[in-house]
Amino acid sequence: MNLRKYLSRGDSSFVIDMTALVDIAFIIILFLGIVATLAPVSSINVELPKASLKAKKIEPIKIVVDREGNIYINRKKMTEKELLNYLKQKKEKTVVVLADRRVIYENVVKVMDIAKKAGVEEINIATRSSR
Repeated sequence: MNLRKYLSRGDSSFVIDMTALVDIAFIIILFLGIVATLAPVSSINVELPKASLKAKKIEPIKIVVDREGNIYINRKKMTEKELLNYLKQKKEKTVVVLADRRVIYENVVKVMDIAKKAGVEEINIATRSSR
C-alpha cells in the first residue's frame, strides 16, 4: 500500500498508531510474568560432601514359594524354622516374596509373618507386568 499519495508534500504530522502494539506487548509481558511465578522449581543445587567409602548396594533376600507351599532361598528348600533362623542371621532388612500365582494365600502370609518375626523391615511381593 502506497501511503505517500495520501500525504501531502508539506504535511509532517503523519503518525503511526502504536496503541495496539503496546497492548499486545503488555499482555505478553504480563503472561510471561504470571507463568514464571507458577513454574515449579525444577532443581535445588546442593553440594554433597565426599566420603571415603563407596555405597554398598544391598540386594534383597528373595524367598520363593512354589505351588505346593514349599519355601526356597537360593534354590535351597527350607522349613519355616530354618527360614526364621536364616532371616535372623542376615543383616538385610528387605525381603522379596516370589510366590506362584496358584499358591494358597495362607502360605504367603506365613512367610510374611516369619519375616516380620525375624526383624525384616520391608516385605515386597513380586509380580509380573501384564504386557
